[in-house]
Amino acid sequence: MSDSEPRVSVREPLANVEFRGIILAQVASEAGDQIARVAIALLVLSQTGSALLSAATFAVSFIPTFLGAALLGPLADRLSRRNLMLGADLGRAIVIGAMALLALPATPVWLLFALLIVAEFFTPLFDSARSASIPDILGDRDLVTAGLGLSRSLHLINQAVGLIVGGFLVQLASARVALTVDALSFLVSFVLLGVYLARRPAMLEAPSGVGVLIGDLREGWDLLFADVSRRSLILLGWGMAVAIVAPEAVALAYVRDQGWGDAWGGLLMAAVIVGAAIGSLVVASRTVNLQVDLLLPLAIAVCLPLLLTGLEPPRIILLVLWVLSGCAQAFLVPLMSFTTMLTPNEQRGRVIGIASAGFAALTALGYLLAGAIADATSPAFSVVVMAVIGLVVASIGFVGWPTLRLRADLANLDAPFPG
Repeated sequence: MSDSEPRVSVREPLANVEFRGIILAQVASEAGDQIARVAIALLVLSQTGSALLSAATFAVSFIPTFLGAALLGPLADRLSRRNLMLGADLGRAIVIGAMALLALPATPVWLLFALLIVAEFFTPLFDSARSASIPDILGDRDLVTAGLGLSRSLHLINQAVGLIVGGFLVQLASARVALTVDALSFLVSFVLLGVYLARRPAMLEAPSGVGVLIGDLREGWDLLFADVSRRSLILLGWGMAVAIVAPEAVALAYVRDQGWGDAWGGLLMAAVIVGAAIGSLVVASRTVNLQVDLLLPLAIAVCLPLLLTGLEPPRIILLVLWVLSGCAQAFLVPLMSFTTMLTPNEQRGRVIGIASAGFAALTALGYLLAGAIADATSPAFSVVVMAVIGLVVASIGFVGWPTLRLRADLANLDAPFPG
């Protein structure tokens, strides 16, 4: 694909009815999920006063992805992807509903964490099935790139809206109300997917036992790291995870440290995500070759505005800096879409699962590390340290980065997209 070739608009995938259904379900559920996360984080922060435990609330939500994505991801190859998404939505609605009943100041923190872990075990199953389904639904390579970029942007917008609304909702109502909204959002997603998504057979035979899934995991690992293009993409994403999550990890503690009020915590977290949504929309509409060229420069650009957080600038300037950092997170759009497209259909679930598991593990580590540094020093200094780590990772990525190989591999993908 040449750089002069007309680009595909991110609106074009929406002409597909099934894709519209997935997007509507995504919008319904993800904003509610973020409202619930900020509600639990604020509840924990109020009970304990610890930035580390507040950050751990977000980190806990990634533990099931780390533990479950790699092992459960192959189910997206061996079972109906539609049924997996429906079952995950129903499971999350039930568990989050139980959390809403228990969201009281007297409830032990460990119980809230335990229920959150159970609820989040459904997330990697849902995400693997959804990501593996999008190439089936859209069919064309360029539509897949645009569609995944749009999905990523809406995911970020939902996060931003949820974080902002969550901060105000907890102040005006309660954590229980926020969690109830989240549970209802999963039921709405369940209905939308049931109506819009077509039934498709599984790509492989159903697993006869855990041994089959472990074999799939081993095969997916070999597949992922045997290919230089996929390996380079995934290692860059994994390495940058700790820097990306630093602002969100300490934002609530940062605003309390500054005496700005809890609502500003939601706004600061949303600033990064709004920037990421804007950047994702812009990058997703670029040509494939240009997206390849932007990967590493954008990864470095994520970290530069975060370094200025150490100066503890006025809140408006800090918002702008974090928005700019978020915009550069758009490097994740081609990273995810290229990894998906370069993987054979019958193996997408396991590869996406392993990629998600590694990213989740390092994201959780980033939350915990940022929270620990914030407790020992300050939230502002914590963000600076994590940004330096990200700069080191991105700089190392320049050594042997396979730009020409990526271009060639993507050019070899025929349109319509191979199933």
